[in-house]
Amino acid sequence: MVGGVCYVVSIVLLLLFVEFWYMEVNLANLIASLITIFVCYLLNAKFVFKGGRHSKGKEVLAFFSFSLMGLLLNVILMYLMTTYLPISYVISKTLIVAVIAVFNFLVRKKLVFLK
Repeated sequence: MVGGVCYVVSIVLLLLFVEFWYMEVNLANLIASLITIFVCYLLNAKFVFKGGRHSKGKEVLAFFSFSLMGLLLNVILMYLMTTYLPISYVISKTLIVAVIAVFNFLVRKKLVFLK
């Protein structure tokens, strides 16, 4: 459920930035992804995982460090897909989110939070 909410936040922000504020797709993706990471942390910490594996400071640092790895992959893949493939940016973002969501969930479950 939280993953779905984060996906919707990410897509809605991307669409707003591109379609209404006329941002370049890759910049819009970066900003939407950064905002979504913060929303995702709040929702994961509240509803999905229990804290306690690390101190709150270490937990936040680990969450955002791993999220930045996913963000880097997100930005690279979005650039490649929107530049070299004839696919809409919304479909590209959806495919990218599917891949990165699995990575993020597994890392957060095993390394950041308690189950």
